[in-house]
Amino acid sequence: MDGNAYSRLIEAAEEAISDSARKLGYGEDAKPSLERSKMYGEFSSAIALKLAKRLKRNPMEIAEAIASGMKLPEWISKASTENGFINLHVDRKRFASSVLEEALKSRERIVSSDDGDGKHIIIEYPSVNPNKPWHVGHLRNAVLGDCLANLYANSGYSVSRQDYIDDMGLQMVISIWGVMNLGHTPDKRYDFWLGEEYVEANRIVEEKGMKEEISKLTAKIEQDGTYESKFAREVAARCVMAQYETAFDYGMYHDVLVWESDIIREKLLEKAVSLLKERGFAKVEAEGKYAGCLVVNFSDIKDLPPELSGMKENVKVLLRSDGSPTYVAKDIAFHMWKFGLLENTFKFSTFIEKQPNGKRLITTAEDGEKIEFRAADRAINVIATEQSFPQLLVRLAFKGIGRPEIYDRLYHLSYGRVTLEEGSLAGRKGGGKDYNAKKLLDIAEERAAALIGSRFEIGDDEKKRIAHDTALAAIKFEFLRISPEKEIVFSWDRAMNFEGGSGPYSQYMHARAARILTSAGERGATPDYGALEGEHDFRMVMLVAQAGQVAQKACSENRPNVVCDYLNELSSEFSSFYEASPVLKAEEGTKEARLRLVQAFANVQEAMLALLGIPCPERM
Repeated sequence: MDGNAYSRLIEAAEEAISDSARKLGYGEDAKPSLERSKMYGEFSSAIALKLAKRLKRNPMEIAEAIASGMKLPEWISKASTENGFINLHVDRKRFASSVLEEALKSRERIVSSDDGDGKHIIIEYPSVNPNKPWHVGHLRNAVLGDCLANLYANSGYSVSRQDYIDDMGLQMVISIWGVMNLGHTPDKRYDFWLGEEYVEANRIVEEKGMKEEISKLTAKIEQDGTYESKFAREVAARCVMAQYETAFDYGMYHDVLVWESDIIREKLLEKAVSLLKERGFAKVEAEGKYAGCLVVNFSDIKDLPPELSGMKENVKVLLRSDGSPTYVAKDIAFHMWKFGLLENTFKFSTFIEKQPNGKRLITTAEDGEKIEFRAADRAINVIATEQSFPQLLVRLAFKGIGRPEIYDRLYHLSYGRVTLEEGSLAGRKGGGKDYNAKKLLDIAEERAAALIGSRFEIGDDEKKRIAHDTALAAIKFEFLRISPEKEIVFSWDRAMNFEGGSGPYSQYMHARAARILTSAGERGATPDYGALEGEHDFRMVMLVAQAGQVAQKACSENRPNVVCDYLNELSSEFSSFYEASPVLKAEEGTKEARLRLVQAFANVQEAMLALLGIPCPERM
């Protein structure tokens, strides 16, 4: 039986209940589901209550019969019944020994699994237009994507972290017009400067009604080999390079950049359109409002998802009558490439030779070399909730071309908006709405440094490092602590709370554990695991044991907030344990057992925070 002690216990206990029920003739489908119990033993099963309806018998009699007929597996000392529930009591000493021995072997293996079995997953984030710095919404996108990539890698998947660069959109064209015509010279970091250029250029273009001039520039940018196309790519690449300064500050990295202009040049769109037309998913309208356009008509689609039924218009345009593609058309082509349905004609070159994590960042390019491309078994796009409709249409296209299995393997992680408490970032009314990801981190570091400086005396370099790590924890945890689809109101009081419910609090509990272990000095006593049978000690054992299940649940449900909830509970329980159970002043056998529990907690805490992209300083 594979898995950690906790998963093996659950599996063995459920199998024992099932075997007993089957032997009693209660049916082959008698499958229990164990729940944690706080009153009677450690686990309980309601299988007797479910069977009672079918068997038309008293559930208490059924529970008693199953419990008395069970062959108790390892770590289960007793099975009892109460009000129709089967309750399982854990041999606390033996289970604590197994859990802690496993947890102390390898920090990395504590929470990891082989569930992914090497399958390849492409996770796309944050896909920021290359004409501005990251704002706080982009940051939430990036933090979610980075965490998902960590979770899937932890679950045994081969993960490709991809960033889609939309360098052909209207915003980019207006930005290029501004750079060409406003006559300004960059006087700050390039993404910030270009963002300001766009704002001014967009104002001029709107005021002067320059639609025709922008259309002509668009055509030149989209045409291979023109001065405008080369210049636009240079400007966009310079902006992306600047944006990565922010990504690196937050400890986030990618494997591949895919540029929209390269998708166009490599004719992926034409190949995708040909396939869509051939399979009957899209067709050119001969007359009416959409004459000459390539469209998807929802009224022609069987088993239409409920989100697309009852719409005012049953038509979605993929190619306009002049042949120009809509965003969703290009996205469909891109995802056909991801899943290996279109030949990989991309060439790749190096964008950044060595990122701070030591890995190279490659990019699609006009001049480069072909590399082996592994098609995705699964793909996740982290995109704002407002894009739910086009994302659904991209998925629907795979059903339309006869590949319905891909529909289920392409997942849109939608996320809500980020707002900032009024005046919490800037000292004025309404402050915060113009703050970007870099500014947010700068302020977080300032606040963290002030808090750290008031706690103890340390050198400037260490203070700066700890302040940076604390700032990352505050921001990332605040962005990940609730379900992605919900909106966030960012709160400094909550994000920087060292008393509970925050990233810094989890870091602080880890640092407290590190101090205990350092203070313990030399060790050599034999641990008395029987000393961990008390409520505070054993609650910690059970929480440490569940780390792997928590990580897998967060991954399978694409919900990083599951990890945050667990860390809040684990940190709070460790604080209670520390107050109730003396460690350093206990007798030798008890002391060693509790020190091992503290070490196991520290290992789990560090591993789980790493899944969120949060570092663990040893001192806070």
